[in-house]
Amino acid sequence: MNPVLLMCLLCFLGLSCNTKSKNLEKVSSIETKVEDTLAIGYTYWWPQNGPFIGNCGEKYSLVFLGTINEIYKKTEKEQYESQTGIVRIDEVLLSKELKNSSYQEETYVSSDCFANVDVKKGDKVIVFCYEYEGSNSIPGGKSILKISEGNDPIVTSIKRYIQSDQNPLSIEDDVHIWEEIELGSELRQIISCKKTIL
Repeated sequence: MNPVLLMCLLCFLGLSCNTKSKNLEKVSSIETKVEDTLAIGYTYWWPQNGPFIGNCGEKYSLVFLGTINEIYKKTEKEQYESQTGIVRIDEVLLSKELKNSSYQEETYVSSDCFANVDVKKGDKVIVFCYEYEGSNSIPGGKSILKISEGNDPIVTSIKRYIQSDQNPLSIEDDVHIWEEIELGSELRQIISCKKTIL
């Protein structure tokens, strides 16, 4: 065989193997990320969303602090506007054991509920999830709030709320904090309900 042809053939085979190896590495890292990601559904048809829903305060199933890892383009679905985002979990404040899909120490959360959330990659957030049919769900944009850092007044208020088993009277003095982000009326509603049933 021609030595030049043989040399070309060996170079081509070497490059092919190297490219295949790199592609396998890429696929492997994507699979690892997917396995380490908790997918959370978007209950877009719920009439309320945010940290204070229901007349007396619906119990959380998962609350965590995180960092926006990726935001993808919006797409129109038949019933709603979809925008997928990935959040890296920094600290879990509450996690409830659910029948179908619970938090299992995953590093990331993925959901398509970001169409009405004003965040970008790198932003810090607090995320509120509720149980729906045995799994975690996010009912809308107000359930993902941008925060400054872990000592943000919103985070301090929510930690106190969770520690009190979600007794709204424990954060009655924080109404002004929530009014600043237009969630004061929702908090006042569940405080009023709690006082009525005491």
